[in-house]
Amino acid sequence: MARFIYPKIQTGDNMTEEDLTTYINGERTVFTLANTYEGGTLRVYWNGQRQVRGETFTETTNQTFTTTFTPNTGDFLIVDYTQA
Repeated sequence: MARFIYPKIQTGDNMTEEDLTTYINGERTVFTLANTYEGGTLRVYWNGQRQVRGETFTETTNQTFTTTFTPNTGDFLIVDYTQA
């Protein structure tokens, strides 16, 4: 029987949501958040699709992340995270 170990998932009131849509310019792939966050808690949503850490985005610091894709003007970019 297979067993899976899942990381602790943060949900609810301790998560901060931030809309980065206004920072999209068709060229930017590095985004800075208003607050610092706990490493490993960042969730990135591009046009409503949750992105995969290490595949489509990388946490560069505890306040910035870099995407492997380039959001275009008119796209949406929303993040959730636990503040540090």
